[in-house]
Amino acid sequence: MAHAAPDTPAPPGPPELTAIHALLARQARQALRHSFQLLGGDAAREAALTTPPVPVTPPPWAQAVADAAAEPTVVFAPVRDASGQVVDFVDVAVNLAARALAPRVRQERGQLLTVTQPSAAPSGIFAAMRQVLDTGEPLTGRDWDATLLIEGAPLHRRLRLTATHYRDHVVLTFDESARRHELISDRVQEQGLIGWGEWELSSGRCDWSPGLYVIFDLPLDTPPLTLGDLAGHLVPEDRTAFRVALEHVLSGIPMEQDLRLRLTEQVRHIRFLLEPRRSPTGPVWGVQALVQDVSKSYRSRFQLDAAVHTAERRKQRASAEARVAARLREAVLPSHPPETTVQGMTSAVAYRPAETHSSIGGDWYNVSPLPDGRVLYALGDAAGHGLDAVARMAALRGGLAGLAYTGQPVEALAAWLNRITCDNGMDGTATAVVCRYHPDRELLRWVCAGHLPPVLLRDGTARLLDEHTGLLLGVLPEVTYTACELPFREGDTVLLCTDGLVERRDEDITEGLTALLRAVERHADLSPQQLVDTVSAELLPTPQEDDSCLMALRRGNPAAPQPAP
Repeated sequence: MAHAAPDTPAPPGPPELTAIHALLARQARQALRHSFQLLGGDAAREAALTTPPVPVTPPPWAQAVADAAAEPTVVFAPVRDASGQVVDFVDVAVNLAARALAPRVRQERGQLLTVTQPSAAPSGIFAAMRQVLDTGEPLTGRDWDATLLIEGAPLHRRLRLTATHYRDHVVLTFDESARRHELISDRVQEQGLIGWGEWELSSGRCDWSPGLYVIFDLPLDTPPLTLGDLAGHLVPEDRTAFRVALEHVLSGIPMEQDLRLRLTEQVRHIRFLLEPRRSPTGPVWGVQALVQDVSKSYRSRFQLDAAVHTAERRKQRASAEARVAARLREAVLPSHPPETTVQGMTSAVAYRPAETHSSIGGDWYNVSPLPDGRVLYALGDAAGHGLDAVARMAALRGGLAGLAYTGQPVEALAAWLNRITCDNGMDGTATAVVCRYHPDRELLRWVCAGHLPPVLLRDGTARLLDEHTGLLLGVLPEVTYTACELPFREGDTVLLCTDGLVERRDEDITEGLTALLRAVERHADLSPQQLVDTVSAELLPTPQEDDSCLMALRRGNPAAPQPAP
């Protein structure tokens, strides 16, 4: 973490850089005014700076208890009025980690909580501490988006609090990193796959994870780059896109944007998942981001073929309004709207993540209308679970999204996906089925790369389209795939699924595929969305141990929804 001067208008220079600096400075001033109002204005600030410490005699055990904790920890004694009611808390012991988290002008013991931190009472923290003292019941894992008064200036911190009762005192522990670690693991950051950053506009505070230093190739002791600094490293053609993304985020809308930065001699492709940070009633005071270096993915797509790169950038801009979540899977795998119809083909998806959150699966899907009128449908599964599977999933889905715009046949797309899987630097395989619908020919062409075959539902009968299944992705770098073709009749339905829907422990997969065919036939009259939802609900076990994805493609008008029995 580091502090820097808030972004201010830059000296005369390129117009887009000047506009970005002015935008950030304007937002910083607005956020700073609101923060001071939230803390009670000048009177509360003056009281925090000038109120003398309360004389206290710390218990002999207090400092030892605070120092025993690795996290920031403060031991508070209650301050009671004449009737015995708790009216405040005063610190009697503070460890070094707590002083680093919230440095104070005066370091003496005896600081009143509600005076030095005016937000403690309105935020409910004071009341929670008093309840711990009264009942003896601990407070565990309470999230607090705190506006702290540090050396006379407001600073925003996201904390997780734990409070315990001990000998008529309250021991308060702060964990600033717990919620961040839920979003992203240290392992991914160490490999330079992804990192997070937070920029507080009003104070200029920048907080970076180690992974972000790796992505930007900077020593850990280097001050983090401000948003204005980042804008200065963008290639000129991308500065307008960055300014537009910032305008959306500062108005409260999360954004996803791919940008090119020149940090050394090399231009890097960086993906930013930007989210606003704001108080419930005030303006945006900060920006947080998940950041991923996707340069290797771009290079794997045939040395950044100019046409593919341009198409991918246009696609990114078109989907920039999609909300980003704090989690990588949501960023990689956006939701599919119910029953999307393109060129007379209606598609529907039922994606069901595993019910346990200990691991993340590698299931993915893609529906992409193409400029030439054709439509790409794809579904796949990166082997294994966890972060390696997610990294392969992101590379496959992102790679296919760009490669589809080249106009090459599906067998070429499958071969390129295989090469991306072999070249991504991670051990592991994947499966995929890649389809393209040709409306002018009423034809569906597809390739199966080690994946479960499609299912054809025609005239109420379901069967597997298992004419040809090619090698898994990632086994050998040079593989030729063979495409299959299906004349797509009016009313035909083709379904694609991942193995989580049909594969069970101690059961042959043919039994699961047979169950799938019978379920599809039983519900053949349902609309595509009802069909995938109903079949998924019928076949998936409880609890669900693996991700599952089922996609339906139907030519012609979807069936009308069936009335409830």
